Amino acid sequence: MDQQTTFFIRYLPMRISLMSKETSVLPEYLGSTLRGAIGQALHHNTIAFNYLYNNRTLSGDKQDIVNPYVIVPPAFNETSFHAGEELGFQFFLLGEAAQYARSLVNALHDIQKLKLGASRHPFILKKVTHSLDQRVIWQEGLFNEVAARSVIVPYQSLSDIRRLTIRVHTPLRIRRNGALLEIIDFPTIIRNITHRVEAIAMRYGGWVDTMEIDRLQTLASEISIIQSHLNFKSMKRYSNRLGKKMDFGGLLGTIQFEGELTPFVPWLYAAQILHIGRNTTFGMGRIEVEFI
Repeated sequence: MDQQTTFFIRYLPMRISLMSKETSVLPEYLGSTLRGAIGQALHHNTIAFNYLYNNRTLSGDKQDIVNPYVIVPPAFNETSFHAGEELGFQFFLLGEAAQYARSLVNALHDIQKLKLGASRHPFILKKVTHSLDQRVIWQEGLFNEVAARSVIVPYQSLSDIRRLTIRVHTPLRIRRNGALLEIIDFPTIIRNITHRVEAIAMRYGGWVDTMEIDRLQTLASEISIIQSHLNFKSMKRYSNRLGKKMDFGGLLGTIQFEGELTPFVPWLYAAQILHIGRNTTFGMGRIEVEFI
């Protein structure tokens, strides 16, 4: 490991290909639908389910227990699928959660029994590939252990960055004192990214320089907002655990910052993979950063 890095995390990025067995209409945002279906399919494997899905319950219902995976669902409004059409999404296993890749694939194979959405549309697993090197991990019942290899979350540095734009592609949910924030500043973003990296590294394997986190949070207060075009998108999801619909909205759009941004670059690159905010397991808080 490069001694100049300030964090180190591994992850297994997988691209999942499902095929619709009939004409299917699903919700506008599939993160919740996919997470629920995979969780139900995984439930029979107690060890894998507890490690991936059940950390909060097993930790005494603490609010901020991070789960070791991220779902990256299809884009908004990809809701209609004809028979034989592909539903593609990504599933990232973080840190030591990669050991459950085979268990996850087995659960995905069982989705055809559970079906998707309120109308219970049937889908079948067609293929699982490594998102980066494109090696086939699973196809036609065969699991390729060698292809299911973890890679390092990139630690990417750039010099002389004075301005950047953050594009929020899926609803960003950050709470403070129990309330969802509708205005986001740079210290809030950096605090969220650094805490998330630290939580993943400490719980699921990795390394992080906590002194650097303290330094970044101090520096972040010197960064100013140039313009913000973030708007709140209202959404609801049904919670099987609670038996009711819940608010699922968050911020979408763009926000631009200015200042001495170079020290924050590696963390912002990592955030594009790890997401930020709450409900990242549903694919929430997916950002893209443009450096100027």
